[in-house]
Amino acid sequence: MVDISKIRETPIADLLGRLGFQPVRKHGAVLWYHAPYRNDRSPSFKLDTSREKWFDFGIGEGGDIFTLAGKLIPSDDFIRQAHYITESMSLPMPEVKGTEYQNMAGNAEPQFSNVEVLPLRHYALLQYLAERAIPFEVACRYCKEVHYDLRGKRYFAIGFPNAKDGYEVRNRFFKGCIAPKDTTFIMAGNEPGSDCNVFEGFFDFLSAVTMNNDVAQKDNLILNSIIYLRKSTDLLARYEHVHAFIDNDEAGKKAVQMLKEILGDRVVDNAASYFGCKDLNEFLIKKRHDYNNNHQKKTSNESNINNEEGNPEDCGAVLHDNGRILHHSL
Repeated sequence: MVDISKIRETPIADLLGRLGFQPVRKHGAVLWYHAPYRNDRSPSFKLDTSREKWFDFGIGEGGDIFTLAGKLIPSDDFIRQAHYITESMSLPMPEVKGTEYQNMAGNAEPQFSNVEVLPLRHYALLQYLAERAIPFEVACRYCKEVHYDLRGKRYFAIGFPNAKDGYEVRNRFFKGCIAPKDTTFIMAGNEPGSDCNVFEGFFDFLSAVTMNNDVAQKDNLILNSIIYLRKSTDLLARYEHVHAFIDNDEAGKKAVQMLKEILGDRVVDNAASYFGCKDLNEFLIKKRHDYNNNHQKKTSNESNINNEEGNPEDCGAVLHDNGRILHHSL
């Protein structure tokens, strides 16, 4: 059993690395990252490894490993922060005395408040979905529009529900979670099938459905964070085949290897199918971009020919054909 001081000594860079985040720049003891809990165009997250302190210049906030865990979950509850760190780093959860918890946790209020869940309809969110190559008819099947107060301001985002009635929230400028955080398990029928697809994030899942609507005919597990893969192995052990669509990074490779060690040959690693792309959504965006470029060239070169392949409605079919390597797995 470790104590709180041992958790505090965990290098923040190790935690970020375990979660799949790598520094973009290094200057001595200072590492610069893209913020791990929101979208930023340039690296604004500074980590001073000599002091084990971080600061996000994009939002003007910083702290230690516990406050970082609080941003990632997100939660101001110290026990949940400690649990997140120990689970991520495969450490035993410490016993925390009441006085220690009171001193560490303080009287912080929840980050999100006045949460309102609506049907997906805001134009800005539909534009964001289009940027991510996700059709509205796919997103509206699984996602909601979530409005919430955060740090005294009102915001809205795409919300993807999880098993504990929390929401993964995304918009063009923010990536976070309305607690509690958990996985999302979508069964195709009343009983488990023989196959289950596993996705790291919900945009990967939506991308898979976009490329092949038959994905919805299988059971699907969306982790919402790679750290939930280990705790999901009991559920995945029910299946004859587990098709993994995990990020093409070091953390993703380690996660799939861990899954294979537990479940054996039933695990199929599909990362090679979107080789050269970070994840399935990046693969979809690239294919959509390639299609649009090819369509523009055909339009300019064959302006007098009525080519059915040039119809915008065929884009999904073209994407499906480009992703035929994925078809047999999805």
